[in-house]
Amino acid sequence: ISRRAITALHSPIRITLAGWLTPAMLGAVQMLGLMGILAITLGFTFDHPLGTLGIMVFASATFAAIILALNVWLGSVGQFLGLVLMVLQLVTAGGTFPWQTLPAPLAALHHVLPLGYVVDAMRQLMYGGDFARAGGDLAVLGVWLVSALLFAMIGVTRMTHRRTLRDLQPSLIG
Repeated sequence: ISRRAITALHSPIRITLAGWLTPAMLGAVQMLGLMGILAITLGFTFDHPLGTLGIMVFASATFAAIILALNVWLGSVGQFLGLVLMVLQLVTAGGTFPWQTLPAPLAALHHVLPLGYVVDAMRQLMYGGDFARAGGDLAVLGVWLVSALLFAMIGVTRMTHRRTLRDLQPSLIG
């Protein structure tokens, strides 16, 4: 989030979207590169390549929004918690081993955290599965995306209303 934009009292919606769009677009470029490597270099085939790419880009944008919200509210602690959240999701998502084999508390997290839905949607689109199920997974990701952006926007609004003298003379970097 740009401290200069906050100090200039720009719209919290505009500040939040500006803080989210750059990492979301970088994530989209990375997902496009990953898809190219998988399809061209490694020769993987996809039943629905554009749908698979769409899920990858949407998931990347969702995770960028979650990290943004954590960063707005908690600063560097939020960045660390985002890393912890990603590691926890890798365990509970069911991408490397069946999530049904997890202990009950971790299995419950599978149904709450977004990466499990990404893995399920990817499987449905990569291997010709059920489009309705992938659509449900996409809806859950959409709820996570909108919620994270709203949460970040509330934090930015709070920042614009609680400024200090230090904020009025922002650093040259940010």
